[in-house]
Amino acid sequence: MPHAFRHASSAATRPPRCGFVARGQSCLMLLPVVGIVMMAVAARAWLLFGTDFVPGVNGAYYLVQARSLMERGVLGIPDMPLTFHLHAALAWLLVKVGGMGQAEAILWVVKLCDAVLPPLVAWPVFVLVRRWAKACGQGDGVPLAAAALACFAWPWLRMVGDLQKNSLALVWLAVLAMALHRWLSVPTPTRGVAVLACLLLLGLTHIGVLGAALVMLVLVMPVFLGRQDFVRWRPVLPWVVAGVVLLVLAGALVLWKYDPVRIHRLITALTHPAEFSADGLQAPMPPHGGMAPLRWLPYLGFAAAVLPGLGVAWRRRDHLPAADVALITGAALTVLVITGPWFGMDKAVRFYLIALLPAIVVGAFGVLQIPWPWLRGCLTGVVLLIGIGSTVTTLRRGGSAILSDAAMLELRSLAQHVAQPERTLISAGHGVEWWTAWLLHTRIAQASALQPEDWQRYDSVFFLEIKSGLQMPFTPGGGRPPGGGPRGINPLGPGRPDAMPPQPAMGANPMMSAAIPADAEVLHDSACLKFARIAKPPTPPPINDPTPCTH
Repeated sequence: MPHAFRHASSAATRPPRCGFVARGQSCLMLLPVVGIVMMAVAARAWLLFGTDFVPGVNGAYYLVQARSLMERGVLGIPDMPLTFHLHAALAWLLVKVGGMGQAEAILWVVKLCDAVLPPLVAWPVFVLVRRWAKACGQGDGVPLAAAALACFAWPWLRMVGDLQKNSLALVWLAVLAMALHRWLSVPTPTRGVAVLACLLLLGLTHIGVLGAALVMLVLVMPVFLGRQDFVRWRPVLPWVVAGVVLLVLAGALVLWKYDPVRIHRLITALTHPAEFSADGLQAPMPPHGGMAPLRWLPYLGFAAAVLPGLGVAWRRRDHLPAADVALITGAALTVLVITGPWFGMDKAVRFYLIALLPAIVVGAFGVLQIPWPWLRGCLTGVVLLIGIGSTVTTLRRGGSAILSDAAMLELRSLAQHVAQPERTLISAGHGVEWWTAWLLHTRIAQASALQPEDWQRYDSVFFLEIKSGLQMPFTPGGGRPPGGGPRGINPLGPGRPDAMPPQPAMGANPMMSAAIPADAEVLHDSACLKFARIAKPPTPPPINDPTPCTH
């Protein structure tokens, strides 16, 4: 046989190289994850595109912010910028390239982004949990269950359309956990950059999730460094310093350009945690402790999810890699810190949403340590049934905005009474005010944010009362303005100064409209809405609520 032929023949009969086999196996491994992501996208799209509007209390907030960026180049209300700039950029492309109208493009992009982006959380959750599953010599059952739970858990489907920044930030938090574990396992420069990039994305997306990530890092790093010889600190410490410098610079940028109120709140939470949680610690308790179960049951549930994994990690800390022990410890303690009953309900329900992700990761680690396959499988099935089964009701009901279709049509018709939208202020309840700004292009305010000076600032001040058609989809922490700042009155222009001293509140409920005075000029009074021009400030005048909560 000629030499060349022998060489070709042997090459043809050799088994494929290990690299090609590994790539093929990786692609097959990702197919179930892709299926989970696609099903989650379909479920979210069902809720989002099943209505002509945007589901939830805060749905129109994202529309107003994107339009402000496209028309004025700045956010109408101070906030973390990434989500809104993404919406505005994609909508601009649809307008310029696709020929869509601006309003249609914004509405379509806001829905599409919220349908497609949050389900990507399945990939980092699966990859991280699978690293532990492979170390235990197990298959992909538990990693796939964790990925599915991260996409379909009932609270996260309830965030559809409503808390879009939070949903996107949870993707970055999952990627951060995966990148952090990889970096702690082998601290290379590339992996260190990945961790810093995740922190930067979190800082540009959602201040609450960034705060939880910082708590996790503060808890992870001492545990990891404590498990290492001093010689192994050298490749890690420069990246810790770089991370601190990056956060300071990013915080200074946001403080200066975007949202100083949220940065101040984050600094207060990290430096004075007792002051930050004072509303929960000082909340009045009904006789016989009637609120105690409501404040303790969620905490006990989260503790039950993370304590087994935390206990296993510390019992086997001499045998497990330091990266495993550090990440599980940091994630579990973060869950226990941010879900405690020491926070008021307004903050707590938002922290529950953030804590779900690290709780799933730590819980999956704990399940993987069960030596009996039958028990591991049964427990995984029960958790999936409880965590995902309740989403069926949400999907069957479909998505809905805060107002019915009939009320929305009435609201749109009020444009005939607004001659100069830029010089008009309308007071409406929380959630309704965003649709008012979107449909009528006016300035808006909640009843608790009105001040006597508004009657001099604007040509016309109107009160909008909802008589029927108000739909209150469950939204964690609903009842506070997404703007988060104490003024936030002006979604199409500059907000009021934040230096105004707090004043005693009248007790106005931000979810409700201002009461229309008897001497008001009623311009519209129909089945759903009552709309009136208010010539002078009511007595006593509505004043600002000094205790806003981060959206």
